[in-house]
Amino acid sequence: MLHKFLCLSLAFCCLAIAGCGSRTASSSQKDYERIVVVSDLHYPTKAVKEDKRQAILDNKEKARQDINSWKDVDLTVFTGDMVAQYGSMDQMKEAKNFIDGFSGDKAYIAGNHELFYKEELKNGKPVMADPALRAAHEENYQKVFGPLHSTKEMGQYFLIFLSPEDTKGKYPVEMSKEELDWLTKTLKENQSKPTIIFYHAPLSDTLIPYNDKVGSPRNFAQPAGAIDLLLLTNPQVKLWVSGHTHTPPTEPSFNNEVNYYHGKILDVYNPTWDGKQVWTNSLYLYKDKIVIKTWDHKKGEWMDNMTRTITL
Repeated sequence: MLHKFLCLSLAFCCLAIAGCGSRTASSSQKDYERIVVVSDLHYPTKAVKEDKRQAILDNKEKARQDINSWKDVDLTVFTGDMVAQYGSMDQMKEAKNFIDGFSGDKAYIAGNHELFYKEELKNGKPVMADPALRAAHEENYQKVFGPLHSTKEMGQYFLIFLSPEDTKGKYPVEMSKEELDWLTKTLKENQSKPTIIFYHAPLSDTLIPYNDKVGSPRNFAQPAGAIDLLLLTNPQVKLWVSGHTHTPPTEPSFNNEVNYYHGKILDVYNPTWDGKQVWTNSLYLYKDKIVIKTWDHKKGEWMDNMTRTITL
């Protein structure tokens, strides 16, 4: 009887080990890399009314739990405006504490709210800071989140992370000359690699203006002319991944032919986490294509009509 029990136990263990092995093999056979994009987090929230604040905070926590449950995520990218309003050290640390609760590897870029505004509000809105304060905010950002621009290789793909570093520019989403020089050099040295650029603001003319603010140059990556020249001479750039405009999937501009810059580079718009509900885009990087899918965290399902595919 004891012999029979030992045999059965051994058989059960073998099956369990085999089962674990098959799951591990399945995971190792994944033929894509997955990037989840979190944009315009504005943590904890810009909302003032307490009942609205709590609902927004609950949505953010639920969305973070959803993302942490996705075991195939290779990288989560935070595309700016992580802070509630401005780049004080306190707001930087508060946002970072929440972000630290996301599992796995993370990458960050700054938005206008990290760098561009005074540490005060006027009529509930932030006010443009002078160059000295903007430089101080850049120092805060680097202490909490790291470099303002950087790169990462993911399989065959080359990822570039950029922030609006110009402390003297009139636009809140403007690159500095030094950053543009670095970007020029970086693109030239990596022309053979399919490239994805992450920047807080979208490219010019990749959005149907649905209000006066959205159509303003302040809402598009600057300096537009210099960026245009760089992109036209570097066809390896396949995607420009942006936030800033808070454009949701409920807007026709979210998934539209106009999103293709000069008909070639897809600008992937990412909605804010600081609204009535949360959506996130996932980028699936395959050897021969990139698939962009949009998840509705309220309904807990993919928005199949928003899926886009870029063939390499």
